[in-house]
Amino acid sequence: IKRVRDWLYVKGTNISSVFVKCLLGPDSLIVTVSAFLTRLTQFGFNFYSRFIPDLLHEFELGVWKAIFTHILRILYAYRNDTIQALNKQYRRVPTFGRGTICQFSNNASGMKCLAAWDFEDLLQVTIV
Repeated sequence: IKRVRDWLYVKGTNISSVFVKCLLGPDSLIVTVSAFLTRLTQFGFNFYSRFIPDLLHEFELGVWKAIFTHILRILYAYRNDTIQALNKQYRRVPTFGRGTICQFSNNASGMKCLAAWDFEDLLQVTIV
């Protein structure tokens, strides 16, 4: 990161240059230096190793959303009324627990204005 910062701020290298992409790209790094990093590095503390992956946002919003979209495309290609049948099945699921699974909208397959917890609910109901 220090080398890339020197390239950008001292030598005036473009942020979209091949050199910058080669160094930052594989690990999805950015050139911003945090206060925690500058203060704790001198003690051998790796600030970035303390972050725990967020399964909700990594899986439900990424992989599951792509799989669900693909399933909807397959159902639509099979017959138009299968999407309505899927929506009907999701509507039949009652609310479960306090904040565990909320009642689905009339058009769950439309995926309009869904948050991460909505995709989590869709996944839980689909698995069961």
